[in-house]
Amino acid sequence: MVEPVETAQPLAARRPRGRASDSAATRRLIVEAAAALFSERGYATASLSDIVAGTGMTKGAVYWHFPSKEEIALDIVRNMYASWPPLLGAVMAAHDDALDALVAVTYKAADQFTNDLMTQAAKRLLAELPPESLAKLPQPYVGWQGALRALIAQGQERGQINTRVDPEGTAQAIVASFFGMQQVSWELTGRRDLLNRLENFWKLVLPQLRPAGTDATDAGTGTSA
Repeated sequence: MVEPVETAQPLAARRPRGRASDSAATRRLIVEAAAALFSERGYATASLSDIVAGTGMTKGAVYWHFPSKEEIALDIVRNMYASWPPLLGAVMAAHDDALDALVAVTYKAADQFTNDLMTQAAKRLLAELPPESLAKLPQPYVGWQGALRALIAQGQERGQINTRVDPEGTAQAIVASFFGMQQVSWELTGRRDLLNRLENFWKLVLPQLRPAGTDATDAGTGTSA
């Protein structure tokens, strides 16, 4: 998972040194400063000058790595996309039961959206970037859908998930429901109630995914973030 910006010390005080890692670390510093601004103000309001001021660097140094505000925003979104495959893989590998893994991965994603500044900035950028900028990014959500579809199919083969459900349709429903509920939660409560919304979702859906013959009276997920 992409780690959030540390707030214990100014960004300028953490300016990286050393030739070997200077370029990557400097880019990271710029992206972190921009993510903080985009998350708070949005894409249109945060200017490149604001981002430069947040880094404590010169404008020329920032331009060396990113020629425009758009390029920084796109890098933030790409960082979020890059964080998802290892997140999905780690959660799935930690659970022998596919249904447990299916539930757990949504809680892990909820934790990322709630606590990771880079993810929060990226999600807001996806809602605010102009169409010509969005066209430069990979198609969203399809990676999630593919991973969950494979997990559901695997669970059915193992007798861990109801064989009557359609893996493709179920994966689409889970992805659409999760990203929809995180958006509603952000707009209404700043995602403070996201876990409660997720818990209610699984209480409704989980009984339908349990293998046939399983006692479905216990609708609790038994999973936490």
